Amino acid sequence: MTSNNANPHHYSLSDGDLKRSVDEACANDLSIELPVRFIVELSVAPDIDTIMQVIARWSRAIFRADRVTIALPVDATHLRLVAMEGNDAIPLDMPVPIAGTMVGRVFAQGKAEICPDLTLSEDWDCKMLTSKGLQSCLDVPLLSGSRCFGTINIGHCHRNAQDVADLIRLQAMAHWVASSLRIHHQVDEMRTLADIDPLTGALNRRAFARKFAAMSADWDARGDPKKAQLGIAMIDLDHFKAINDRYGHSAGDRVLIRVKEALADSCRDGDLIARMGGEEFCVAIPDISQPGMLTVLDRFTKAIESVYIPEADQHINVTASIGALLVQSKMDDQDKLLSLVDGMMYRAKESGRNRVLFYQ
Repeated sequence: MTSNNANPHHYSLSDGDLKRSVDEACANDLSIELPVRFIVELSVAPDIDTIMQVIARWSRAIFRADRVTIALPVDATHLRLVAMEGNDAIPLDMPVPIAGTMVGRVFAQGKAEICPDLTLSEDWDCKMLTSKGLQSCLDVPLLSGSRCFGTINIGHCHRNAQDVADLIRLQAMAHWVASSLRIHHQVDEMRTLADIDPLTGALNRRAFARKFAAMSADWDARGDPKKAQLGIAMIDLDHFKAINDRYGHSAGDRVLIRVKEALADSCRDGDLIARMGGEEFCVAIPDISQPGMLTVLDRFTKAIESVYIPEADQHINVTASIGALLVQSKMDDQDKLLSLVDGMMYRAKESGRNRVLFYQ
């Protein structure tokens, strides 16, 4: 064990020492006993948060710890405790800075640390642990491949409670947890990719149908629709085929990307923006009045008209025909609703394009 340069009262293993220690542990058949109930609880856990809590609870029993926490990154500067068992020196969900903390250093460097005497540490999190009676802790990174997903920390109420064997056993546990997190992230990423139009980054038609159904159900469950109506707009770019024919499909793609960005800039975070196919977009806006919806539609029209696509020293002008309506009462038939707003959009085209028609 060597002293950590950032804090002389913390200890870690060099890469070479860690490999030798792991080789020795394997040769000596160092093991972790996992209760059957632990595996059963993991198998029925419905989500990643529950999995983390199950792992924290059983890790406390396996390592006979007074406290176990799992921390995952929030952003580039903070971690968050997502699971905790035992001593609550640092509350669950409390942001923990990466700089100036033991857990942050372990996460950033991807190297386990032991602090045998927390009273000697200058790290913020170690001081928090000391204030609640903890005397020593071990923190290991959740490593899978080249990525660190967070850390697991075990703490005890007496000094010198952890040794190299504990470090190796907990690191093995952490690799297992990190593999679960990696798979969870990959599944999330695949679901996201399946929901997103690859060109514009808007929702695709299938994802819009699912999310709009959930939005409608939530809007309907919250009470009087007269106070908080649900707006929907179908937006179709005018003469888009002519843009493709004259400037090429690459220029047409850039137009679609910029139109989606213009719509996103005109919407709130909770609004849905989807590319329904070709040059047609759909936007769903919850909790809005008719005057508010008219203001939004005017904003859409101006944002699309202001789209600037330079192409061979020319400016590609873009306009759109928009059909819109407000849902006044519960409507279970989503296809009928989209057909109504789609019909208004086509009427806008037939009436001369570059205009908004509102369903009454």
